[in-house]
Amino acid sequence: MKASSWYKVNEENTLLTPGLLVYPERIKKNIASMLSIAGGVERLWPHIKTHKMREVVKLQMNQGISRFKCATLSEVELLISCDVSHILLAHQPTEIKAKYFLSLQAKHPKIQFSTLVDNLDSLQLFSDLAAKENQEFSIWIDINNGMNRTGILPELAYNLYENFSGMNTIKFQGLHVYDGHIRPLNLEERIKQCNIDFKAVEDLIQKIESSGGKVSQIIAGGSPSFFPHALRSRVILSPGTTLLWDLGYKCIWEESPFLNAAVVITRLISIPNKNIFCFDLGHKAIASEMPLPRVEILGMERAIHRGQSEEHLIIEYSAENNFKVGDLFYAIPYHICPTVAKYNKAETIIDGNKGVAWPIDGRDYHLEI
Repeated sequence: MKASSWYKVNEENTLLTPGLLVYPERIKKNIASMLSIAGGVERLWPHIKTHKMREVVKLQMNQGISRFKCATLSEVELLISCDVSHILLAHQPTEIKAKYFLSLQAKHPKIQFSTLVDNLDSLQLFSDLAAKENQEFSIWIDINNGMNRTGILPELAYNLYENFSGMNTIKFQGLHVYDGHIRPLNLEERIKQCNIDFKAVEDLIQKIESSGGKVSQIIAGGSPSFFPHALRSRVILSPGTTLLWDLGYKCIWEESPFLNAAVVITRLISIPNKNIFCFDLGHKAIASEMPLPRVEILGMERAIHRGQSEEHLIIEYSAENNFKVGDLFYAIPYHICPTVAKYNKAETIIDGNKGVAWPIDGRDYHLEI
């Protein structure tokens, strides 16, 4: 198969659309690239929110990666089923989630569990819940170094850190810094901005350690800042989208070694007017939080995406073609993470042939608590 048509499936007539395809051999190459950038498994703590698949976790474990981040309790349970060594719930839990998290920790003592905190009220809640259950909560301080989504400002974090010492049920793990706001397209500019925004974190570490404390672990970055943080020997890295990759991050990090390892498939279902094409690729099949275009349909790269509804994607395309209703097309999403969550399985494709479908195990929010 030609490199330019790596995504093609030999028996296209067997594919239902819309659907999600993943390419295990490309995922393996992406894992190898992650390891190369990080310099070894000891510096990787990957996030699973992008793929939410047990099989992708297992592919990483086969290369020696045993610590993983996640964002939901369903993803925690997925990781438990994989028998990983460490699980970081990188989403500060509210009370009912914290209770359930502690119950999972009690049931699986061989796994090390931890989560995040960014305020005194939550820290006190975690301490009280752990004391009631005769357990210990392992906690990372979540730092806001510019993204303004979650976390505590570095200049306020020392006071939060000081409160750890008086809580016997709380174990300080280190600092967690997610800086998804750092997205300059030029790599050198991205490195520079990453260093500027991380300076406040370094000042916090110095303050803690000069007072006799110790910051033994620092987890920093996601996929866009993966390489800049890899230049810091002390930092543990936690990319996630690198496993499947998408067009959004490809635009940010064009020179990256990562390969697109997932596509959605769609069929042309109507040609309602001249140069107007309708596909069965609506909001329900593609992450729709971004402006159009939300996908790039391969073979129609210069098309104008006119509109999208629940079940339909309308495209204007004036180049000469012989497209017919029923034709299959392959598309790469701009944002793969929430796109994966729209499907309950992904068809695996190896050398153009369909393999065993992989369940999207971690997409369920409705757990029995």
